[in-house]
Amino acid sequence: MAKKATEEVKVVEEVKATKTTKAAAAKKDTTKKETVKKETAKKETAKKAPVKKEATVDVFVQFAGNQVSTASVEERVKAAYVAEGHRASAIKNLKIYIKPEENAAYYVINEDNVGRVDLFA
Repeated sequence: MAKKATEEVKVVEEVKATKTTKAAAAKKDTTKKETVKKETAKKETAKKAPVKKEATVDVFVQFAGNQVSTASVEERVKAAYVAEGHRASAIKNLKIYIKPEENAAYYVINEDNVGRVDLFA
């Protein structure tokens, strides 16, 4: 009879272990599902966020029937600096002074290089 009781105890312990394992597996599945739901929600939120675009700014100088963009003046100043034998990557500071009445743009690069380019070329 002791043998039978021992066998019943073993069976009961196995059933409890199986139930515990199943409960742990179910809990693990639930945790995985919650994690997946959270990740999906984060991705959807990220997708819905609008992308801000910076405004495009174009500045033009007009004088006596002529027009020039400040971007093209800047390009000409950099080209003149490179033509003098410098590297464009060496420009750390650039100041441009536009004088339409003289048809000129004067520049100062890195506080020591000065020059002039035609404004309406």
